[in-house]
Amino acid sequence: MISFQNFSFRYEESKDFTLRGIDMTVQTGEFILLTGRSGCGKTTLIRSLNGLIPHFYPGEIQGDLVMDGRSLLEMKPAQLAGQVGTVFQDPRSQFFMTDTTRELAFGCENMGLPREETIDRIAKAAKDLELADYLNRSIFALSSGEKQQIAVGSVYALSPKVYIFDEPSANLDYAATKRLAEIMGKLKRDGYTIFVVEHRFYYLRDLIDRVFLIQNGKIEQEFTREQFCSLPEGTRISYGLRTAYPERDAEHYQEKERRPMGKHLLSVQGLSFAYPKEQEVFRNVSFEAHAGDVIGILGHNGAGKTTLLSILTGLLKQRNGEITFDGRKLTPRQRRALSYLVMQDTDYQLFASSVEEELSLGIREDCKEKVDAALEALELSEYREQHPAALSGGQKQRVTIGAAIVKDSPVIYFDEPTSGLDYDSMVRVSRLIEQLSASGVIVFVVSHDFEFIVRTCTEVVQLDDQGAVQNHRLTPQMLKALSEQYFH
Repeated sequence: MISFQNFSFRYEESKDFTLRGIDMTVQTGEFILLTGRSGCGKTTLIRSLNGLIPHFYPGEIQGDLVMDGRSLLEMKPAQLAGQVGTVFQDPRSQFFMTDTTRELAFGCENMGLPREETIDRIAKAAKDLELADYLNRSIFALSSGEKQQIAVGSVYALSPKVYIFDEPSANLDYAATKRLAEIMGKLKRDGYTIFVVEHRFYYLRDLIDRVFLIQNGKIEQEFTREQFCSLPEGTRISYGLRTAYPERDAEHYQEKERRPMGKHLLSVQGLSFAYPKEQEVFRNVSFEAHAGDVIGILGHNGAGKTTLLSILTGLLKQRNGEITFDGRKLTPRQRRALSYLVMQDTDYQLFASSVEEELSLGIREDCKEKVDAALEALELSEYREQHPAALSGGQKQRVTIGAAIVKDSPVIYFDEPTSGLDYDSMVRVSRLIEQLSASGVIVFVVSHDFEFIVRTCTEVVQLDDQGAVQNHRLTPQMLKALSEQYFH
């Protein structure tokens, strides 16, 4: 049993408490969903559980946190490692080895387990979690879903009593998310206690026992699975929660009106690409994008979505085919000048020491009004003087989107812009993209987020595992077919 007893926490560098008066008791074997708006305190709560607070993130603690009659706050990290295991949003952040088998062994070796026991635990993890096909492989050769499974396996090998998953589906396609749910289901059936922090929880609706809604560092509401999955839409939206049934969006979809064709036209004809000594990623890709179009680039992890994005933005050169803008053939360098890419991993493109400076990079000094407008639209005005590194993941995402807006590029590309975003932030991003579309910008979006695609896109370019590409107008019939493909 785990019990938060009037638990409060304030980070060392902060004036205010991030968690305030948390009272929560979780029985052994329960499956708990922690959800709420970005920045509400969910991550701080799980950092308290796994020992990152106070050992890595010092600060002021009030109250207590008890597991099986013993205070977790008094346990050393080495003791906690065998009790509580964590799988982070980006599994790369917790890898220490370059091959999968050594990664599975790493935790066991650090706990000083005998070699024979370590080998036995790796074998058990591979058997129980169906990881045998991933052993003795390079970490770098794995897809996002495969990396996530290795991360779970490395925790499983330590035999913890409690599992924590921090937004584990944020970077996964639907097939990988389904596999993740299967692994979680096995852990639940085996009697482990599971905490999941998530914004997109459709795949958990058959697993969760209870849901705790966190707001402003407090537990706002507690729900059973039945109560949570049957929340009225208005109530759900007022809490800033995603839908538990995204496939139902296809049933009520109304096709967006096609905007009058704008002055700009991006044309892709006969595009093919292959990495050196490898088979083609895709072949004969052809489509057109008019000013105001919002085009979703869809496909499984590894289908070539990011590669296509890299070619369109001029970061890679295609093997065959051509890309033209308003009839003018573009070199990779010209494509780079024409485009702005909002990357999936926002930390790679945050350089300045404040949010305002970040949005001002590379623009004229007389464009301050555009920066102010973007900060206001993204609800970032109160953070304008803060260092981007101090923001939550969702807030960082909005900063990079704001930087794209103020640059006035005619073509803007978004790579998974809603990964890790709550409902309010997802809607905000969708509306901003709609504003870009209305102003004549051509927008491309790589996304696995069905709820976001339905709200935002006018067309889709779909890549399959064989390198084939289909281009469709997003109609109710097309959306129904996508829903069947993703959810059934």
